[in-house]
Amino acid sequence: MIVLNTFDRIKSIFPTAVHRSEDASGDLDWFETQDGTLFGLPAFELSEREQKLLALWATPILQSDPHQRKWQATLQDETFRFEQPFRLISLSLQEAEEESFESFVSIVRDFMPHAEVILMSTRHIELIEQNPFVDLQEFEDVLRAIASDCFIEAHAIYSERPQGSLAHVYRQHQLLMPYARMSTKTYPASQLLYHYLLQQQDLKERMHITTPLMQMLDLSTIELLEALFRHSLNVSHTAKALFMHRNTLNYRLDRLFETTGYDARTFYDASLLQLMVMLHKSD
Repeated sequence: MIVLNTFDRIKSIFPTAVHRSEDASGDLDWFETQDGTLFGLPAFELSEREQKLLALWATPILQSDPHQRKWQATLQDETFRFEQPFRLISLSLQEAEEESFESFVSIVRDFMPHAEVILMSTRHIELIEQNPFVDLQEFEDVLRAIASDCFIEAHAIYSERPQGSLAHVYRQHQLLMPYARMSTKTYPASQLLYHYLLQQQDLKERMHITTPLMQMLDLSTIELLEALFRHSLNVSHTAKALFMHRNTLNYRLDRLFETTGYDARTFYDASLLQLMVMLHKSD
């Protein structure tokens, strides 16, 4: 059985639909689905009834300047990679008045002057940071102040990577956003992915999510991780148990972080890696 992705399903209903990653021009209305898929439809084709139906499961994209449109497309571009450390923060906002939304964006821009602030819709903002990164506790304080002053609550997920695919991180955030239920708190994506995998009962879906990472881990790396888990992430004890110099172990963990984006010396990343290893052994 062929399983269609979101855009393929849209295309089957609206043959003239255009994906955001395409070099599209003309009079298009742009939309975003709940899983982050961006697509455009010729404005003249949409009846009032079709507009209302689309609004039930897709949010109109903000019509913005070329710089914004470039970054909106880059989030979907599988070929785009950062070759230096980056952080992606995804914000899901409650529906707000235009003035409150503009105030929210203005405050975020002032607080994060070095970040790319990408306005996807009035319910969705992406923030891309390269060094320097803002302090996440201070970021949560700002969200708390905005919620009080502008009457906007935001649910936030973040991922930090030493390098790699922006589109992969973006897709993962869209999948996990429903799990970020507490406003004014910024969740690490690894924490939410851990809970997602625990709650996900569909074997194929769990394998789909975890297999790409597991394919990066050879047997010796899995054995190293299992030893680290047994010794409660204590690098010194793990190195001793493996008859390995502590610096050698740290070097291998550094390489693992560069390859996968997960640091096994941190609690949330280690918990996720442990769960993935256990799932693949049981599956």
